[in-house]
Amino acid sequence: MQFSAGINFITGKNGSGKSSLLEAIYMLGRGRSFRTTKFGPVVQQGQKSLTLFAISALDRVHRIGIQKSANQTNIKIDGDNVKRLSVIARMTPLQILTPLSHEILERGPEYRRRFLEWGVFHVEPTYFEIYKKYLKALRQRNSLLKNDPGEVSTWNHTLGDLGEALNQLRVEYFTALRHAFERELKLLDIRNDIELTWRRGWEEGVQLSRVLKQKEGVDIKQGYTHAGPHRGDIRMTFNQRSAFTSISRGQQKMVITALHLAQAAITEQRTGKSPLILFDDLVAELDHENRHRLIDRINQLGCQAFITSTDELGVANFPDKRVIRIEHGRIKVDPVT
Repeated sequence: MQFSAGINFITGKNGSGKSSLLEAIYMLGRGRSFRTTKFGPVVQQGQKSLTLFAISALDRVHRIGIQKSANQTNIKIDGDNVKRLSVIARMTPLQILTPLSHEILERGPEYRRRFLEWGVFHVEPTYFEIYKKYLKALRQRNSLLKNDPGEVSTWNHTLGDLGEALNQLRVEYFTALRHAFERELKLLDIRNDIELTWRRGWEEGVQLSRVLKQKEGVDIKQGYTHAGPHRGDIRMTFNQRSAFTSISRGQQKMVITALHLAQAAITEQRTGKSPLILFDDLVAELDHENRHRLIDRINQLGCQAFITSTDELGVANFPDKRVIRIEHGRIKVDPVT
């Protein structure tokens, strides 16, 4: 298949295979499915593996191939074997929105933290290495908490310094994200009394190494490290109340979309790479006006986008679009208009 560099509308009835096409694109950028962690639901029934191949031209032309079985994932870029998923993740920045994306508001801090980390990962080259070192030190300290409490103090400064460095990159990114988010709210005509705040994972105004020392007793008793950037969280409030309980599901979807578009805009500004935008089931819980407002904004960003829907969204005159029709797993691609 050849896609438009603009917006690709993927239409078909429920169960026709629209989400499977998004899943294939997502897997080329992340090495895994966005719908399941299991292999069985992803591979064609009766088969033992799957193969994906694409030519990508986000920064320059690359040939990307993935072969995946139940026990192994093999990745090749331009014919060379790649062992780390982070390589294709950095090469292919993408944003995905699904009918479950609103859960970032109601699920635990881990999901919101992952969202922030995905953004920092793409715009700050040093972040991933510091992150890996921090996790390694955290695992070491947690092991000592359970097995050799007398040695815990020897890791407080190392973990503290890495945690401070990690949080500094997060804070810088979050500041940019908050400004970009406020801009997207205005462009999408969404109520702007929604506020984002960042909680770093330990008390403000105190060095992390000192907090780790103060909490040694509690940490030893419970067997894990309570304070640090691994406890960070984004908080979203509406009139100082949780946005999850204060706005409707449709409003939540628009707000979360604004957050993803803000992250896409920052990635393009900082790296020069225009992220892919995957939007599964655009019509769910959105009225006609908001659907078209979102499509117009995605078009303004200039990102390549893939939007699934059970109808064609009334976009007959939309410029530089391609309509992909899927019926019973068969794909028909209309010419770019």
